Formats: sequence, structure tokens, C-alpha cells
Amino acid sequence: MVTSKGQRLQFELDDDDLKLFCEETDEQIELLDTCLVQLEGEPEPELLQQIFRAAHTLKGSSATIGHKKMANLTHAMETVLDAVRQGKRAPTSDVVDALLAGLDALRILANEVVTRVDSGIETGGLEADLHAVLESPAPEKDSDAATGKGGLTYALSEAVQSAAHESLAQGAACFLVEVQIALECQLPSIRGFQVLQELDALGTPLQTWPDREVIEAGAGELSLAAVLISRQSEEQLQAAVGVVSDVSRVSAKALSAEQLSGPIGAAAGSPEAPAAQGRPQLSVVDNGAEAAKAPKRAAAQSVRIDVERLDGLMNLVGELVIDRTRLQQIREQLAAVLKDANLTELTENFEETTAHLARVTDELQEQIMRSRMLPVRSVLTRLPRLVRDVATKCGKKVDLLTAGEETELDRSVIEEISDPLVHILRNAVDHGIEPPEERRALGKPETGTVTVTAWNQETYIYLSVKDDGKGIDTRRLRQKVVEKGLMSREAAEAASEEQAIQWIFLPGLSTAEKLTDVSGRGVGMDIVRTNIERLNGQITVYSTPGVGSEVVVQLPLTLATTKALMVMARGTVYAIPLVSVTEALGDHEADIHSVNGMKMLRLRSRLLPMMDLASVLGDTRPKNIDAGRFLVAARHGDRHVAFTVDRLLGEQDVVVKSLGDLVGGRRGITGATILGDGTLGLIVDTPSLVNEQALLVTA
Repeated sequence: MVTSKGQRLQFELDDDDLKLFCEETDEQIELLDTCLVQLEGEPEPELLQQIFRAAHTLKGSSATIGHKKMANLTHAMETVLDAVRQGKRAPTSDVVDALLAGLDALRILANEVVTRVDSGIETGGLEADLHAVLESPAPEKDSDAATGKGGLTYALSEAVQSAAHESLAQGAACFLVEVQIALECQLPSIRGFQVLQELDALGTPLQTWPDREVIEAGAGELSLAAVLISRQSEEQLQAAVGVVSDVSRVSAKALSAEQLSGPIGAAAGSPEAPAAQGRPQLSVVDNGAEAAKAPKRAAAQSVRIDVERLDGLMNLVGELVIDRTRLQQIREQLAAVLKDANLTELTENFEETTAHLARVTDELQEQIMRSRMLPVRSVLTRLPRLVRDVATKCGKKVDLLTAGEETELDRSVIEEISDPLVHILRNAVDHGIEPPEERRALGKPETGTVTVTAWNQETYIYLSVKDDGKGIDTRRLRQKVVEKGLMSREAAEAASEEQAIQWIFLPGLSTAEKLTDVSGRGVGMDIVRTNIERLNGQITVYSTPGVGSEVVVQLPLTLATTKALMVMARGTVYAIPLVSVTEALGDHEADIHSVNGMKMLRLRSRLLPMMDLASVLGDTRPKNIDAGRFLVAARHGDRHVAFTVDRLLGEQDVVVKSLGDLVGGRRGITGATILGDGTLGLIVDTPSLVNEQALLVTA
């Protein structure tokens, strides 16, 4: 029984250290979450080293602040990873499961540092599980690596081969020096740099793995290899490098001219142990393109910024945008007044200054917006683990492919899109992908594929989740909507296939045969659409029976500002998001009809129900009979309406402000904006109004 739960904890760090610890821990845990899923099978040496380095970093930081549970658990994970790295244990699903279980516990333990409250989690069982996976014997194909007969091969560039041969001709010796740094080392990158300095003193390193620039930039790892020209002996080299602190193993082997003509290393020339087959004990980074990716010097070009500071800057820029708009209005008013006073020069100077301020404000706003942008990769990296877990629970085999990871969008949008994307992905695996035996019977590969793609188009980001499963069963959907009393049998049968597919968003509707912890309650897709529409986004579903389905989500790049059509209705200014507007016209040029007592606008062979914008938003004031009448055609999904308003004020970039707790949520309104003259404009929640009116029409 856990008795320490709820107990206050003490750690050796102040507020600044806490912030750094949380940032580093979150980064390393997210990296492990992504990379551990890729570990199963035949992992690349670089992937293994990346995972090992992340675990080692977590162990060091947790030990530094005195979090013993976290340090001990990470050490157990590191031991397993080292066994995999040395080829003593294959990265089977059992190994990965144990590592992922440890990672889940690390998340909870890391949170203890923030809350300073003991979560009550015991790591002894997890550590035992991790040690247990090491007890099984190594697979036969890894026996060479386990006994040290395998090893790494290193490819030499032509320039290095030429320099080495020239040195041999002049009487110097050429060595392959391999160095292993102890797992317990807290500063492996510094030790690697010290080893490099020692090699410089002993001779001339012609080539190193990792590359010299990587080591000097502080990105070195627990292993290092070099081709060294020296007049020292093997024993002297090993003794000199061995004095560097935390060096656990040094190997120095003389190379002959014949060996220098091809790949070098323990596995070179062994037909049964090519470099790709043996599991390496050292990290190899090619001195070419891969090494160019590794240096961390670029990190000096960026700094971490607290999101609260960014939000504060964004608010200030928003105020500046409002003042810019107001200044432009004052300019227009002054121009009209001063024209008669023959003050043309003063007017021109004022207009020039206003134009310059507007240009600077636009650039400042763009730069601040860019500083808030993050790659969508931060969301996509969490998905492989999700797909693996859901597929395991459902007894399915699923591969996840991602594209467009570098597509950028606002931090606020990233925070909001994560949960809807999880719902969509779970549905794709649970409802879309068939079980392996069913896929084999259909002539499909037994492993299904789900592809998540992100891309930008104009001021929107698109996210696509596509699977190669069975598609949406519209026959089953028609049956379910009738059983739930959501629609009559006649209406369900009369609906088109495209309309029937959209029923997956109806609340309480699920086609799952039985209730599980993955699906069956009928709340997932309803929540997805609600959350996306709340962000002024749209969601569209496509499906082909037997081929698969695709869900496409469209979202604005940022929630801080939006382009809107400004209108006036009964003395109040409203902002209708431009993404929803299809056309605006005067009622004198509109083709208006009456259908069953309801006014309808005929626009391009489509009948749009008309709704008075002020009335549907609860404004009961009498209409201004002198005001002009205009119609704004708006859409959401495949539904269209026409708002009637008094005036059209033009398009404008508006800064979105919350209505606040004092006002609370208001039907049909998502927020407010401050106009150039200081008055308040209300931002219209177009999706809710369009859906509400469409339901009235169908009723």
C-alpha cells in the first residue's frame, strides 16, 4: 500500500531552475514518446543514440535536483537501452512496452517537481519489469555484437585516405581510436571535447565520428572515434586518452595501407557482419550530410520566450492596430476640413506619417505573429504512441505516416487542435482500419495505414487524417439514425450518400457494435465538430466504401486576429468572419422569394433562408426605417443563409477580444473587437447561426 501519497516533497532548485527543469524535461519526454515507438524492429544507430541521450539527460537532471525515484527509474530504462544499443537485447514489443510504461511514470514523477506533492506512484515494479526484459537470451543474429566480434565500420573520405597514405609513406603511423564514455557521466559532451583535445596533443586527427564541429558545439555523445596520425604507440595512445575523466574504454589499433583503402573497423571485411547487420556499440555519424544536421550552433540564434510575454506583446500590438485604424479615420476627417483652409502641406505631412506608422505596425504585427508560430510537429509527435496503443487494444496492425511537420500555426491553435485530432485518429484506427484477418481476406496488406498531413493555404492550415480502411458504412448510419429517433425512416432513406456521411457528427450517434474504452459512446465526433467550429474552422469528411476515409480540418492560422466583413445592424457594429462570407449585395438587386411563409434569397440556383442579424442575436430595438438594407450570404459546410443588415462597412483585420467573465457567453457571439473610433464591435459566431437556421428550415 502506498502511504506517501499527498506528502509534501522538497527538491534542490529555485524558481528559475524549476522553469529550466520543466522545459528540458518536457522536451526530452516528448522526444522519448516519439522515438520509442520507432524503436521496434531494426532501429538505426542514430535513433538509438538519440533515445539513449534523452534518457541520460533525464537521469542527470532528476538526480541533480534530488528526485531519487525519477533518477532510479530513468537509470533502469537507460540500462535496457544500453543493452539494445550493444546488441545484447533486441528491441521487441516487450522491451518497448516496458520502456513506454516507464515513460508514463516519468511524466507523473516530473509533475511532482511542479506540484511538490507525492503522487504515490511506486517505481519498484516498473524497475523490476525493465530488469526482467534483460534476462532473456540475446537473439542468435545478435550474438556477434554481444560477444564483441561485430562492431562498427567507418567510411573514410578520399581526402583522408590520401593524407593517411602520405603519412604512412613518411614513416608516421595511422590509428583508429575508439573511446567510450561512462554511462554515469553527467557531462558527456565536455568529456568528448576533452578527448578531442587530447587527440590533438597526441597527433593529427584526420577524421572524427561524430564530426569535429559537432563535438566542439557541445553535441557530442557517449562515444567517439577518430582516425589519428601519430608517432605514439597503441599502448601510449590508450594510456594518454584513458586519463580523461569518465572514459570507460579506449581502443587504439594501427591501420595498414591496405585497410585504409576501404572501410575500417572491427566489422570491415567480414562478409557475415556488414555494418548494417551488427548492432553497434558506438555512435557513428557520417562526416557528410548527417554531420551537417547535427551541430547545435544554430541554437544560439534562438532564445526561449515565456508565452505570457508573447501574449503581452500581442495585446500591445493589438492596441497599436486599433490606434492605427483610428488615426487613419482622423486623417480622412482632417483632410476634408483642412482642404478648405489651404493647409495642403500639413495634410500631406500628416498622411505621410500615418502611412509610415501603418507600415511599421503591419510589420511589427507580422513579426510578433511569427514569434507565436510553432511547427505542427509538436502535435504530430504525440500521435505514434496513440496509434500504437489504440491498435494494440483493438488487435490491429497500423502504420502511421505523417507529412508537413514543419507547417507552422499559432500556439493558441496548436493547444486547441490537439484533442480533436486525437478523437479523429482514434476513430480512424478503431472504426476505419479492419482487423488483420479481414484485410487479408480482402486482398489488402494486414497492416493498415493512417496518414496525417498538414499544409498551409492562404491564411488557413489544413489537417488531413486519411486511412485505407473499410470506409463509412452509410447503410449502418441510416439504420442508427432511425433507431435513435433522430430522423424518420423515409428521410433517412431519401438522403444522399454525402449527406449520410455527415451524420457521424450527430450527438449520441455511434456505429460501434459494443461499448469499449476506445469508442461506442457517440460523443467523439460531435465534440470534434463543436470544438473546431468554435475556432472558426470547418471539418469535412470523405469516404469510399472498401477504400478508406479522409477527414479534413480547416483552421485559421491564428486566433488573435481575423479578417472580417464589418456590418451595422440597428446601430450595432458586427464583424462577420470573412471565411464564412460568400457574397454581399443590396436588397434592391436581390432575387427574394417567399417559400412556406419564409423569405428566401435565390443566389446562383440555390435558395438561402433569410435571417435578420440583429433579431437572431437578441436585439429587440425597432428597425431604422431610414437605413439601407443589404444581404450578406454566409455558409458553413454545405449550409447557406443570408443575413439582412443595415449597412456594409467594408473588410477589416480585427483583433479578437474575449467578452470576459462579467459578460459571459452570449448566443451567436464569439468575442468582440475595438474599432478605430473606440466603439465596440461584436464578432458573429457564424457556424452556430447557420446551423440553427438550417435546422429551422428542415423542421
